[in-house]
Amino acid sequence: MPLVLSGTRVYCNNPDLLAECKAGNSLLLANHGSRIDWMVGMFVGHARDLAGRKCERVRVGFVCEALIQFMPLIGWYRRLVARDIFVWRSFKKDSPTIKENISEFHAAGKKRMLFLSPEGVVVDFSQKDIDYIRSCRQFCVKNSFSPFDYILTPRYKGSMCLLQQVEDNVAASSSVKPVISVCNAFVRGGKLLNCSLLSPDRVVPDIYTLNQGIGGEPVDIYIHLKPLLIPQDLNDPKTLMLQNYKEKNEILMEWDMHTLAGTATGEAWMDQFDLIQSNKSECFLSLISHAVLVIVFGCAFGLLGNLVNAFGVLYLFVVGLHTLGWVIGDSTSKESVPFETGIKSIIQLALECRKVMSKKVSS
Repeated sequence: MPLVLSGTRVYCNNPDLLAECKAGNSLLLANHGSRIDWMVGMFVGHARDLAGRKCERVRVGFVCEALIQFMPLIGWYRRLVARDIFVWRSFKKDSPTIKENISEFHAAGKKRMLFLSPEGVVVDFSQKDIDYIRSCRQFCVKNSFSPFDYILTPRYKGSMCLLQQVEDNVAASSSVKPVISVCNAFVRGGKLLNCSLLSPDRVVPDIYTLNQGIGGEPVDIYIHLKPLLIPQDLNDPKTLMLQNYKEKNEILMEWDMHTLAGTATGEAWMDQFDLIQSNKSECFLSLISHAVLVIVFGCAFGLLGNLVNAFGVLYLFVVGLHTLGWVIGDSTSKESVPFETGIKSIIQLALECRKVMSKKVSS
């Protein structure tokens, strides 16, 4: 819904491959340059028309940090209804949870597009974030790769357990498993938002960034897809993953060059993409019908005033918690789902206070 209402346009370089992903169980490994990656996944998963290619809606799942499941409303929905995979530690340590979740969907015969961002985290602009970026760059050099400027290094240990997701799509005689590499570029006003990680001009798109498009300039999203063939007998995916992330880094570097040169909207560059049309009429109809149902329910049971008050309190709570999180959390919006900025900032502040108190006690 936010993608549609904000006027965001979504493009893809390979709609045919995207349609194939929706035909069966698929695993998509995406870069993590924003906090709205999950909305992009939901958008393409629910689309019935991919640049003229008719397809069915398919269930979309995500492998995400465990804290998200505790976020009110959407977090609860993703945990209780969508049944996403929530990782507390690493893929290796949480592999039993991952395998169990995938097995449940396979046993129920439910097809699912499963998205994973191997980078694991979104970095902002604190000193801790800068240190982590530099650590990732050093890891690249240590493994004979040039430092990645636009993405973090992928977390690969234990990630092979996720290949269970695509087992049904692989012929018994096949020696490789088809996984899809995804690289998303976020552009607004001719500027690449997920530009160089150390650039002061970098923007981490979140819900509020999207909402700015309602009355201002929308964020356009460009999806680069490529098959990533992983041998079934591969034990250590480190080199393969780093090579894939090197390619993603080069894609974003090319985007940065085109946006800086003003050629990103040129025909030569845009010819590789197809626009995925959003179903605006369906979205607006859904929004209006929900509003009408709530009003009718309130009038029928004499609770209209209570509902208005409840939504008013909810609005103030969302705004207030976000503002509080912004103030105590390095003036950064971290809203992939409502309430996240405030809750995460409060937790981070509490952990830092606890660390300070522990040092005082020990000294």
